[in-house]
Amino acid sequence: MKKNHFRRVATMLTTLVLAAGIASLWAAGMQRLPLTPGPDGGNAKGEATIVDKDAATQEIIIAAQGLKPNAMYTVWVVNMKPKMEMAGVGTGDYAFKSDAGGRGQFIGTFPAADLAKWHVLEVAHHPDGNPKDMKNMKVVLTGELKQ
Repeated sequence: MKKNHFRRVATMLTTLVLAAGIASLWAAGMQRLPLTPGPDGGNAKGEATIVDKDAATQEIIIAAQGLKPNAMYTVWVVNMKPKMEMAGVGTGDYAFKSDAGGRGQFIGTFPAADLAKWHVLEVAHHPDGNPKDMKNMKVVLTGELKQ
């Protein structure tokens, strides 16, 4: 009987903590961005959540599925017009690796003042496993940035 009571209390506390966390994200300024398959995306799908981390920084959180298992991916903001240009999201090589089930998660930051300049968010697959290989990367997920 005590175990069931403990489980109920633990479940209620967990629910309250999650609700408070979600409410704080909404209060902080949050944008959800559906990610749909790009030219090489197959059955991939996902969602990006953009949250105001502070006055100068936005955090981009990506949850994806339908990716190639145990594969390397990078995250980019892209403009096609007036000329093609791109910038990596986060630091280092802007990369994450999918798990054995083809799911992937990424968290990176981007300057808040600069994000409004970009039109598209893309997730690219690197078939050779090298996130620095820009010639062979394939766009698997894409979403329009709306400011």
